Amino acid sequence: MWSKKTSGLIGIVVGGAWFLANLRHVGEQGFVAIGMPLLILGLGIVYFRKGNDDAA
Repeated sequence: MWSKKTSGLIGIVVGGAWFLANLRHVGEQGFVAIGMPLLILGLGIVYFRKGNDDAA
């Protein structure tokens, strides 16, 4: 199982890339285009900052 820092980093990368890819659709779709990527990016930041691994 991955640590919280690794999971957070993956969330930041995936959420950030998805967010940037969907920025061109904001004019047509509004917040719907960027809602999920922002959620993944935000949770990735939270996990990365939390960082300590309690599972060992």
